[in-house]
Amino acid sequence: MEKQIRDFIQFLIIERGLAANTGKSYQNDLTLFLSFLEHLSENQEPPAEKAMNGWQDVTHYHLSAYIHQQKLKGAGPATIARKITSIRVFFRYLAQEKIIITDPSFFLEAPKMPFHLPKDLSKEDMAQLLDSLDPPDNAAGFRDLAMLELLYAAGLRVSELLSLTLGDVDLSLGYVRCLGKGSKERIIPIGSRSLETIRNYLTVARPQWVVNQRERGLFLNQKGKPLSRQWFWQMLKKRAEKAGIQANISPHTFRHSFATHLLVGGADLRSVQELLGHADVATTQIYTHLTDTRLKEVYNKTHPRA
Repeated sequence: MEKQIRDFIQFLIIERGLAANTGKSYQNDLTLFLSFLEHLSENQEPPAEKAMNGWQDVTHYHLSAYIHQQKLKGAGPATIARKITSIRVFFRYLAQEKIIITDPSFFLEAPKMPFHLPKDLSKEDMAQLLDSLDPPDNAAGFRDLAMLELLYAAGLRVSELLSLTLGDVDLSLGYVRCLGKGSKERIIPIGSRSLETIRNYLTVARPQWVVNQRERGLFLNQKGKPLSRQWFWQMLKKRAEKAGIQANISPHTFRHSFATHLLVGGADLRSVQELLGHADVATTQIYTHLTDTRLKEVYNKTHPRA
């Protein structure tokens, strides 16, 4: 049963092109489910259930019992929904491979997810944060300003930002190329302000830190090594605090702000979808709730009969 999980993960990464981190998430979910099944079989609960000899012996009862156990352990709706997705995709794969005859997960219902609007910074707060770093006071300041300007200018995920190479940014044409989820490439135009900060970083800061001339990573630390997500998170927190930003801010706040500010400014939903790299426009539509809410706030504040 463990081997079939490993085969499934290889199938997702190699044939479906899923990111390694996504594959790891599937593997963790399925390994935990298998541990539950083994424990259930060892303790013979309930006694009427036959021994677990393979995935073909898994029933809807086992799935329901597992989800119930996860709820008792305090797993929230998002976690439960993710685990159910992992199980469903896995059993669909097993059915396609003729390892099982019937899919016990077919009628497994995911919990209803609470609707949370993504958080974004106002244009004023974003300008306050970025302007607080300009002009930079040292080499690290040039790098941090270039990273934050690019994150906002292109709506990148932090993982996409940190994996950029020197060849991914075209300073003459004004675009950045990145690999998103599922190794899908997209090319995003970037503005003059971001291009200027990248040029300054490449001129002032990066040459001071390069140890290995073969290093192609765009953004480096002072030892010439790639940067981590944890480092970026801490840097952003410190920069925001120093700029006097009161809002709770994260790297993903920049991506939300990028999308929201474009839509409020008049960009069409399909264009924003392309820029964000969303496979389905339905994913992008969450931002229309933000713009609708913002418009209603403006209306209530400004219309004399609101």
